[in-house]
Amino acid sequence: MGTHRSISIYLRFAGASAVVTGLVAGLLVFISAQVVRTSQEEAAAQSVSATVGAPLSQVFAAAPSAQPVPASVSAAAGALTQPLLSASLRGVRVWDSSGTPVYTNGTGRPSGQAAPRSRDVSSVFASAADGGSLFVTYVPGAGHVIEIDQASGPLDASIAGAQRVMGIAVAVLAVVAYALLQVCFWFGVRRFAEGHRRLRYMYTTGDEIRSSLDLHEVVTHLSRDATRLARGDFGLVALFDESVGDLILKATYDGALDAVSHHQRAVEEWFLRRCAATNTTVTTVQPARAYRQFFGYDAELDGQVHLLCAPVALRDRVVGVAAVVRQAGGKRGGFSATEVAQVEELAGQAVTAIEQAELFAKVRGHADEIELSYDATLKALMAALDAKDEVTEGHCERVAKLTVQLAKQMGMPEQQIVDIERGALLHDVGKIGVPDAVLKKPAALNDGEWEAMRKHPLLASLMVSKIGFLENAMPILLYHHEQYDGGGYPFGLSGDKIPLEARLFSVIDAYDAMTSDRPYRDAMTHDVAMAEVALNSGRQFDPDAVAAFEKLMLTRPELHHLTPHRLDSDDHDDDLALAGEDVA
Repeated sequence: MGTHRSISIYLRFAGASAVVTGLVAGLLVFISAQVVRTSQEEAAAQSVSATVGAPLSQVFAAAPSAQPVPASVSAAAGALTQPLLSASLRGVRVWDSSGTPVYTNGTGRPSGQAAPRSRDVSSVFASAADGGSLFVTYVPGAGHVIEIDQASGPLDASIAGAQRVMGIAVAVLAVVAYALLQVCFWFGVRRFAEGHRRLRYMYTTGDEIRSSLDLHEVVTHLSRDATRLARGDFGLVALFDESVGDLILKATYDGALDAVSHHQRAVEEWFLRRCAATNTTVTTVQPARAYRQFFGYDAELDGQVHLLCAPVALRDRVVGVAAVVRQAGGKRGGFSATEVAQVEELAGQAVTAIEQAELFAKVRGHADEIELSYDATLKALMAALDAKDEVTEGHCERVAKLTVQLAKQMGMPEQQIVDIERGALLHDVGKIGVPDAVLKKPAALNDGEWEAMRKHPLLASLMVSKIGFLENAMPILLYHHEQYDGGGYPFGLSGDKIPLEARLFSVIDAYDAMTSDRPYRDAMTHDVAMAEVALNSGRQFDPDAVAAFEKLMLTRPELHHLTPHRLDSDDHDDDLALAGEDVA
């Protein structure tokens, strides 16, 4: 996860969290305003109940229930309430149990309104007789209810002030919470991005290690990537060599130079050997001089170093160790549990790759041996052909080289080119089965002798049919004497029915024959031979094959046969009729 992507995620989160924080803050302001109003109203009601309602209730508690209220009680109530009446306390009214007002002092609510029946102190907002707004508190007593009318303005101002303070507090808390949320999220995103980056790097490097079949590549990736994952300065990989029973240093990585070096030397360092012997990860602090030897004495390692050594193991089988070295004394400190786990996981992924690379090396060695046996087989067949007819030695090698160049120019697959080369080298191997009297006859062949000669492609296929690696060379062996117009042998194929490699080869085979000396004629020059090839395009040769050959000769003049090839005996191949050869 890159920095730009992290910033993009953060900006989206910042916008979304701002909206959510605003909504939550608004809801909290609304709720707190209601709570403040309720608490302020209850406090105001309780306050006036204690200062006015309770004393007045005691006065009327001593009054008889009969009407009217005695003058002494009214006088006492007046003495109590009159000093309290003001712009704030507008009036007091007392109701008996039947709901009849028995005492009134001041101007509060309009007369004629009944008192509520409640056992608890309660309050309401009401309109005053003069049109103002009142905050009315009811205080129940023994057989009576006391109504206390207050101007609502002071209470409203007090409530508004408290709500303003609460709103400011909620806003400050919301801003602080939003800022803390952004900081936490930013660091969380950075940490997540770092973890994601390291996880992706581990997956990528692990995939590179697993897909490699070369041991040098495996230890290169392992030494470099383990060092990077653990944020080390140097790294090394040593593999256990069962033949000598020791750890062999294979690769070292220098983080400052970003360079990997390959080695082949025994490792005697105790902690590395302990890691391999016990199949357990080792983390320790050691003198730098113990490890400088692996990375060169000019390596920037001094004092103490942190060492992380993880076994490269599959279950109980240890194939080596991967170690990371970090200079001690820096801000990074020792290796974290995450770094240790990542190196262990990477080392675990390398086990299969190392085994595959070692197995592939063995298979490749066997393949090389098989390839050598193939070459030996080809040499044996070529030697047999040379012994039979000395003419074919130079001819076969020349046409093979030319055919390979033409195949490469046409972009044929590498393996097909190998098969084409083998077919070109052995195209005349069937002549081993042709009688010497026919093969080396200096004069023209009669019909019977031509019949014997025409069998050499079939004899060639019969000879190599039991050799598996020459199976794909058969098209040239069988069909190199077929002609595009159907006039060739042994099957009389025409056009695209003739395999492509045989159509290409027949052009080169004829060109080499024409530019070689014969007892009955001198070799043609390159230009004359190319003209004869062009003349027979569409008849003996595939026009596309001729065009490709002309292009090759035009771009590669070093391939021209400028010097005639001296041959000591006749060659009864079907060369071009224009070149003076007999054609059956």
